[in-house]
Amino acid sequence: MRKRKSKKPAAEIGPRYLQIARELRGAIADGRYPVGAQLPTEHDLCKQLGVSRFTIREAIRVLSTAGLVRRKPRAGTLVAALPDDARYTHGIGSLRDLFQYAQSTHFHYVYIGRIGLSKAQARVMSAKPGDEWIYAVALRRESAGGKPFCVTRLYLNPALKGIEQALRRGSPGPVYSIIERDFGVRIGRVEQLIAGSVLDEQDAANLGVPPGTAGLSIRRSYFDEDGRLVELADNVHPAGRFTYRMELRR
Repeated sequence: MRKRKSKKPAAEIGPRYLQIARELRGAIADGRYPVGAQLPTEHDLCKQLGVSRFTIREAIRVLSTAGLVRRKPRAGTLVAALPDDARYTHGIGSLRDLFQYAQSTHFHYVYIGRIGLSKAQARVMSAKPGDEWIYAVALRRESAGGKPFCVTRLYLNPALKGIEQALRRGSPGPVYSIIERDFGVRIGRVEQLIAGSVLDEQDAANLGVPPGTAGLSIRRSYFDEDGRLVELADNVHPAGRFTYRMELRR
């Protein structure tokens, strides 16, 4: 009788640096590395896990972005917070950073369907009121089972016929990469608008915070090389669970 191949556990899915980040996160949650403790050095982790220093550095970067560890000169990498207490920090400077952000966090769709645009929505998208766009709502977490730190509402151009199936399959990576891969559309530019907000009852319930909690709204509009809007992502974060970081250089 032929044995069935067992599926890989969730912790083994993804690039090696993400697997290591999850293992270290679990060790922090279990108390093996309490708050204030020092993680093993990069050299020791490379030796223990049989991976390159680059892989270890990427894993530590994921933990640092999640607010779990911080680097201290001459003291190494110290545990700064437990997983449930951490504030997610998102740094961005390019589309590549958005891709890594999508890869290192857990994105779960709670609704995928269609929506008729209101006058206000149509104005933002340079469309007509009542036009039907593909619409999805999702929650983003630092890891599966963790507290959500973002509610995302996606509005996708109706020209992207069939993309709903890709979303339901849980295709990896950000939505813009699915658009480029499956529809031959190249993203030419991304516009981003950041504003303060107050969470309404629905968003507050999804994020597990009281209604009226201060929030941060980040809206990204993705345009193809012809200037056509193909995706609009409206992201809402509770202020106490998310930090946005941008570095500008001359």
